[in-house]
Amino acid sequence: MFQLIIIPILVGLITQAIKLMADGIPNNFGWRHLINDYGGMPSAHTAYASALTTVVALREGLDSAAFAVSLILMIIIIRDAIGFRREIGRNAVLTNKIAKEIFKNKKVEYLQERVGHTLPQILVGLAIGCGLSAVLFFLLI
Repeated sequence: MFQLIIIPILVGLITQAIKLMADGIPNNFGWRHLINDYGGMPSAHTAYASALTTVVALREGLDSAAFAVSLILMIIIIRDAIGFRREIGRNAVLTNKIAKEIFKNKKVEYLQERVGHTLPQILVGLAIGCGLSAVLFFLLI
């Protein structure tokens, strides 16, 4: 049972760590960035959701109700990562432009603009999520 919880969490954290290292931004690797950063290559949300779906498939089978539920939730998460969150990022760009104009001489905390994912980021997250969770599943049996 612990595999259904531990493996997706590990895969999500590992994928987020890969993303932070790949960004190449100095001092980027910290707890705040590990938990709060959105967007970028690869998609940790997709890796996390696909890891859960993969572990459920391996443990319960493809014809189980648990697999069906996890697959549908994975599709929703991926759809939101691409579409809905991209729109949030576009809104953040516009909001930041307005804030820069209104608060020219004041220190303002701007919104994070990189929120959504591209298709390649999703596909790499999917590959990492499925592959790494399968490896961890068979190592932890």
